Amino acid sequence: MNSENKTHSNNITLNKKQSIKVQIKYNSRAKHTILRIDPRTDTLIITVPKVLSPAEIRRLVQNNANWVFEKISLLPPKTPFIDGQTFNLMGKNIIICHDPDNLVGVKLINGTLIVSGKVEHISRRIKDWLKKYAHNILAAKVKCMAANLDTSFGRISIRDNRSSWGSCSSQGNIAFSWRLIMAPEPVINYIVAHEVAHLVYLNHSKDFWNTVGSLDANYQESKSWLRINGDFLQRVG
Repeated sequence: MNSENKTHSNNITLNKKQSIKVQIKYNSRAKHTILRIDPRTDTLIITVPKVLSPAEIRRLVQNNANWVFEKISLLPPKTPFIDGQTFNLMGKNIIICHDPDNLVGVKLINGTLIVSGKVEHISRRIKDWLKKYAHNILAAKVKCMAANLDTSFGRISIRDNRSSWGSCSSQGNIAFSWRLIMAPEPVINYIVAHEVAHLVYLNHSKDFWNTVGSLDANYQESKSWLRINGDFLQRVG
């Protein structure tokens, strides 16, 4: 395994009451050390350009412990998929109703998401349902916006990325995070416009952003919304 994709995870105990979950990512192309918090797991992710010794890692964590705890304390509360919980679906408030004996599987009826089966399967079933729902919505939006640009696209896939809401390959394949479907529809439109614009410009040039603007005139507001609320989406489910 080379230094560009090698990872190492550990718990570092600072004292009797405090410990920090740490994941080290070695990337030889990184120009400097990068620290960020994974909002799903409260893990400190450290990207470094070279392999560090255990002592160096511990010293790095200790020196940044206050920053880590502050960042974690500012994260929104987690929203598990359980009976009675509410979450947003394209800007609409949805309540989860576990009906174990119902034969519907998962079905949305008037703002209520009915989930059948065993209680331990609720979360997985909802995620699977949301991925299918997201694919249908996002594929239709890609098709419409690509037609506006008179361009074609390849495969559309739904993933669970931690670092991006969408991506577009040089082959025209587009991937989205299923969590995007829990954002307001204007935000969804912005991410779709962003990836469809990459079908024409595989960069972030002025022409690219002009193309995004031609598909979504209010994209700047949606960019701001994701910057403020992105961690909240990562904490759901």
